[in-house]
Amino acid sequence: MTSFREKLKEIRASEADRARQRVPLSDHELGLDQPAEQFLAVRGELVRELEKLMSEFIAESPMFEIGHGFFEGKYVLSLSCDEPMPDEARGGMRKLFTRINFLLDPCAPDGAFAIATKLTIRDRDLPKGVIEGNLGLPADLAAFRKFGEEQMLRFAADYFAARPQPQPAHPVS
Repeated sequence: MTSFREKLKEIRASEADRARQRVPLSDHELGLDQPAEQFLAVRGELVRELEKLMSEFIAESPMFEIGHGFFEGKYVLSLSCDEPMPDEARGGMRKLFTRINFLLDPCAPDGAFAIATKLTIRDRDLPKGVIEGNLGLPADLAAFRKFGEEQMLRFAADYFAARPQPQPAHPVS
């Protein structure tokens, strides 16, 4: 039986030999070549534009919060709030959930990209929106920007149109 220490030396020596024989991956294979970086930068600009639209919405309705995260392998940029509402049937208050989520696909090496939106207004889901294209094509990039603005406008129109109006107080007789 050989000693453990000698086995470790053999393993390390064989690994060092394998490392010298490995062919390094190119920048393209690693996704670090110029087009991939360019697509990521463009995607970052789209996120900043969506954040700006959300900030402008918050100026009109400050109870909303912007959130960032990941869901099912996609980057999610969200605007949401829990809105307290009187619940006359139960007597008291309840919270109604409102949100718009922009789910951004990972940026493909060839620039292929998609955005999907999920909208909920006071616990009521609205139809999803989806757009696909390529971040390297100016027409598609313009379409992504237009889609983001249209979705935010649709969200705002539904949110403010569905806002319950305060009811006048009735004197008790």
